[in-house]
Amino acid sequence: MRLEPRQFLQQRQELQLSLFQTQSLQILQMPTTELVQYIQKEAERNPYLEVEFKPMDTEDEGSTYTDFDEPEQNSVEIINENIALPQNKEFEMNDERTDRDEIETETWDRDYNRIENLTDLSYNPDIDEWVESKFYNVRGNETLKSHLIKQLNIEIEEPKKIQIGESIIASINSRGYFGGNIDEIAKEFNVSTEEVEEVLKIIQGFDPSGVGARDTKECLLIQIKQMYPENTLLRKLVEEYYDEFIHRQITKIAKGLKIKPYEVEELINLLKVLHPFPGHLFPETPDIIIPDVIVRINEDNELVIELHDKHLPEIKVVEPVKKEQIKKLPQEEKEQIKKFKESAIRLIKCIDLRNSTLYKVAKEIVLLQEDFMRKGEEFLKPLTYKIIADRLRIHESTISRCIAGKYMSTPQGTFEFRYFFSGGMKTNEGENELSSRTVKTIIKRIIDEEDKSKPLSDQQIAELVQKQEGIKIARRTISKYREEMNIPNAFERKVYSK
Repeated sequence: MRLEPRQFLQQRQELQLSLFQTQSLQILQMPTTELVQYIQKEAERNPYLEVEFKPMDTEDEGSTYTDFDEPEQNSVEIINENIALPQNKEFEMNDERTDRDEIETETWDRDYNRIENLTDLSYNPDIDEWVESKFYNVRGNETLKSHLIKQLNIEIEEPKKIQIGESIIASINSRGYFGGNIDEIAKEFNVSTEEVEEVLKIIQGFDPSGVGARDTKECLLIQIKQMYPENTLLRKLVEEYYDEFIHRQITKIAKGLKIKPYEVEELINLLKVLHPFPGHLFPETPDIIIPDVIVRINEDNELVIELHDKHLPEIKVVEPVKKEQIKKLPQEEKEQIKKFKESAIRLIKCIDLRNSTLYKVAKEIVLLQEDFMRKGEEFLKPLTYKIIADRLRIHESTISRCIAGKYMSTPQGTFEFRYFFSGGMKTNEGENELSSRTVKTIIKRIIDEEDKSKPLSDQQIAELVQKQEGIKIARRTISKYREEMNIPNAFERKVYSK
C-alpha cells in the first residue's frame, strides 16, 4: 500500500460554543471570591473596563430580590437596572505522615472528637461575629511557627542552637507535629543527633502543650507530663495501653492497670481535656467562607433571599479613546479596540447571567426546603438536580456548575449548596419522603439519648427509627450511616460507671 498525502471532503456535525457561552459557563461556576479575582484580572488587561469596589461598611448586606408571598410571580428578569439580560437564557452543555500516624489520628478523630466530626459547614449567620469568634482570639493572627520562634529566641541564647531550633520548627506541620529527620538536621549543622534531640526537647516544652511531638502518643505524653505530673496511672495508660485506649477496650485496660472499669473511664475523661493536635490552635491560613446567597426571615416572618454581592465590584464600560481619535487609527488597532469593548460588555452580561441563574436556583432550593429553613435539619427533604432543572427548564449540568463551591447562609447556619441535595427514604405511609441527612440526624439523636452504660445495637436503632419515625430501615444502613458520621459501634460507645 502506497502512503501519500491526499485531500478529501468530509461532512460532520459538531457542537461549537460561542465566546459568550464559553465565558458564561466559566463564570457560572465561580464562587464570589474567585469571581472578584477574575474581574480584577480582566480589568487589568482591558482598558475599556473600570471596576470600583463598594465600601465594606455599607449597611446593605446584599441585593434583595424577592420574598415568598407569591413565589410563582417573582421571576427575576433584570439583575442590574441598567443592563438587561440576553433573551436566550439557556446556556447549557451536555455534559507527609506515616501509615501508623494516619491510623492513630483518624481513630482519635472518630472516638474523641465526635462533636467536631459531626458538625456540618454551618456557623453563625452573622459573618463578622463568626470571623471574630473563630480567628480573632487571644492569639490574634499569629501563626504557630512565629509563636514558636518567639519562644525559641527567649529560651535559647546560643546562635547555633537557635538555627537548629529554627530548622526543627520549619519541619513542624499544621497539626503541631515534628515531621523532620533528626539525622538530616544533625548533618546539616554538623552536630550530633543528641544535640538536635536536646533542642527538640526544649521546643516540646513550648506553648501550645504537646507541640513538637512526633505522633499522637508522644503528644499526649508530653501534655500529661506538663498537666498531670503526679498521675502515674494516666501516663501508664498511654505508654502501655495506647492501642487498647484508642479502641476503648476498657475491661482489658482495667485488668492491666489493676483498677475498676469506671476508674479507667475517669482517666480517659482526663485525656479528653488534652489537645491531640496542638497546631490546630493556630490556623495558619484560615479559610473565611463568604456565602454567595443569604436567606433570612424578616420581621413579617417571611423568607427573604439575597445575593451577597457586596464583595463584587461595580463594573463600568469606559471610553479611554475618543471616537474622533479612533477614526484616525490603523485598521488593526481599530479591530483591537472593538475586541476590548465587546469583551467588556460580554463580561458584564456573563456576570449578570451568572447572578440570575444562581438566584433562581437558590430560590427553588429555598422554596422546596422551606421547612428546613424555618425548623432545622430534621426537616430537610430529599432533593436532586433533576427536580431543580425541570422546574427551571435548564440542564442538570447547569445546576451542577451553578452550585459548585458556593455557600448559602440560612437561619439554620451556612451550608454548601450541595448540602441541600440528597437521596431519601419513604415512611411507612409512603406519603412523606425524608432526606438521608434527616435520617442521619434522627439516628444521631437516638444515640445521643441512649443509656451509655447499655448502648443500642444497630438493629435496636433500626427498630427505634421505624417505631418513632415510621421509616423502615435495614441494620446495615444504620451501620453505614453511623460510620459516615464517625460514630463508634455499641461496644466502643459503652461507658462504665460506679
